[in-house]
Amino acid sequence: MTKIKDMSKRERKVLDACHNGWFMSGEYRAIIDGHERRFHADSKGLLFKDVDEWFSSHEQNHADSPLLVKCVCAA
Repeated sequence: MTKIKDMSKRERKVLDACHNGWFMSGEYRAIIDGHERRFHADSKGLLFKDVDEWFSSHEQNHADSPLLVKCVCAA
């Protein structure tokens, strides 16, 4: 994983959302401007990787919108 100081604005936004929404291993939901995706993660690093890949595909149209990541079901 990239050092925080070397992250792009998008990566930092995703990292902050994942960090704020992290509870423990389980199912997570990411939401941005009505777009939603569910992820299964057992670490913050895996959650960040998956959410970052998903968010990067929406970045062009939704980069300035808030990103919410939250635990739906803890494992």
